[in-house]
Amino acid sequence: MKDQVQWLMPTPLVYLDGRVQPFRHLPDRDRIPEVEVFYATNRSGEEGRYGNRIADRMSYGTARMRIGAPGDDWAALVRASTVDPRENPMPVNLLDHDEVALDDDPNSRGRWLERVDRSIRATVTRDIVLYVHGAKVGFHHSCAFAAELDHFAGRDFTSMAFDWPTHQNIISYIDRVDLAHARESSSRLADLLEMLSSGTSVRRIHIVSWSAGARVLSRALAELGERGGGVSGEKLRLGTVVFAASDVPESDFLTRLPVMHSICERLIIYVSDADFALKWSSRLMGGGRRLGLEPEQLDESEIAMLRKMPRVEVIDVSYGKASRGFDITGHRYWFQHPWVNSDLVLALRTGAPANRRALRSGRFPRVHYFGPDYPGRIGGAARRLTAGSW
Repeated sequence: MKDQVQWLMPTPLVYLDGRVQPFRHLPDRDRIPEVEVFYATNRSGEEGRYGNRIADRMSYGTARMRIGAPGDDWAALVRASTVDPRENPMPVNLLDHDEVALDDDPNSRGRWLERVDRSIRATVTRDIVLYVHGAKVGFHHSCAFAAELDHFAGRDFTSMAFDWPTHQNIISYIDRVDLAHARESSSRLADLLEMLSSGTSVRRIHIVSWSAGARVLSRALAELGERGGGVSGEKLRLGTVVFAASDVPESDFLTRLPVMHSICERLIIYVSDADFALKWSSRLMGGGRRLGLEPEQLDESEIAMLRKMPRVEVIDVSYGKASRGFDITGHRYWFQHPWVNSDLVLALRTGAPANRRALRSGRFPRVHYFGPDYPGRIGGAARRLTAGSW
């Protein structure tokens, strides 16, 4: 399995005018290009690496990630993280990983949880940010994105990746091999969330899912809400849960939504009318409209459902494109477009609702969008929320 090169996502717009300094508060010990990422995976182990087959047990460990080329120091990384364009692209490399525990060994799993808890207690937020990837990626991708989310949120989270097995080609997804892996992995993710909530001192667990990761996450959350005798919704401590460019049938998601709404503090759904990967997925894979596609119209029952769910935010990145003069396109816009990744970082770090994150109210209840004046509004909004520094 060949790892794809991972590059640091573009600088969020919120950092470009200098009104928010994301790294100024960090002590010297944390001013390093490396990021520790905790991981949980049900990929099979293959010659010291994690492969594409599904394993019958979970592995837990830590991955050491480095942002930047070997000659890039902390000052170079800060410059690259606060300007646009960058002088040079910044790679995100997996230096090594250490498998600490297996789920059939309670003692080793307990040691892994202790390490997670030490990390939580060492952060200002005492929060976890967990990344759930999509299809066609490997272990390196999962850990790289988890590291990037933590980095751009000010290095104040415990960073974690849930790495479910996919192949590095789209054929395995279309042939439904990886789709079966997604279904089989959802209970594993539910177990992980329950374990983190009951076995650590975490304040909130924030989750970011992308593409087919929405299938894994939405099923896991629905299962958690319906489990009897487990950790209650309040004790799960689920904070901001993000569904970005989600390749899950909208009908399946809406069926699960009431349960998810009952156990999460905030559900953010990013949608677009120019996500061609999702349009092709709905044609080739069946299941109807994808959650990540902008709805042309909501029926009365859907509008009524949204009115009853104040914790839901739908961020329509396509609405208002005529007035702002451009569309936000592609399947990776949620991290590649500096407006959208800016909103994501601000939501994760502050927990603020959309109207306080400089977004405008849209045409339906709970729907928000990026107005043409967003660049002029975001700096002041972010400074009010952060006092200029994380």
